[in-house]
Amino acid sequence: MSATGIFGVTSDVTLYRVQLQVLDKLVGGIPSSPSVIKGWLKTRLDLGDRDLQELAEQTLTERFPDRQPTADALAQALMESEAAEVSVNGFKRTPAGELAYEGRCMKAALKEWANSAYPGTDWPSKKKVASTFRKGLMATLAERVFVPEVFIPLGVTEPTGIEERVKHVRTPTGPRSSIARVEYVEGPLLTFTLRVHDDFLSTEEWGRIWQRGEDIGIGADRARSDGKFELRAWDKIETVE
Repeated sequence: MSATGIFGVTSDVTLYRVQLQVLDKLVGGIPSSPSVIKGWLKTRLDLGDRDLQELAEQTLTERFPDRQPTADALAQALMESEAAEVSVNGFKRTPAGELAYEGRCMKAALKEWANSAYPGTDWPSKKKVASTFRKGLMATLAERVFVPEVFIPLGVTEPTGIEERVKHVRTPTGPRSSIARVEYVEGPLLTFTLRVHDDFLSTEEWGRIWQRGEDIGIGADRARSDGKFELRAWDKIETVE
């Protein structure tokens, strides 16, 4: 039983079905499990990665001077080496094992797009919320728009691949470059639900927000234009009783 049933009030929630088609790569931003990192290391060793091979030879001399380890044991030793500094950012998984984009990340993305489409404290339908309402649209979305799905499945159980990307950062000791490794999924289709309280935005306002979102994108590495998408469906399902 929900609050509407317990208190006998009329629900103010409207549901929308949303479908996004990612046009290129959706990049994961969650630190991966040791098993994923180990699998990546074994693949790179098989491909003959020069830098990794040099580290592998050093590790063999230090850790396995009297025997040849299995590929699994060597990858585990490399993971434990401070020199390797191996990390892979990827995706969470649904209970069924599919890679997934998190619902909380989709809500955060909606807030970002809304702030880009309607910065400041005004937007056309603001008086629908309250004539004296002082908050901007981003703060209003945080309180009235929700993605009920914890995980939005990507339709695959393994990433399309893992890429190495050079990151340039500024530190207290000056500029520094590092190599980041990221999982990506090529062209996934995401389907999820929006719960909107008071249904306070017009079709034109939602259109402007989603248009901005298509250009900004979702997922990690959006500054590289990863995660751009096309809105495929925006359907009002029902007003929840």
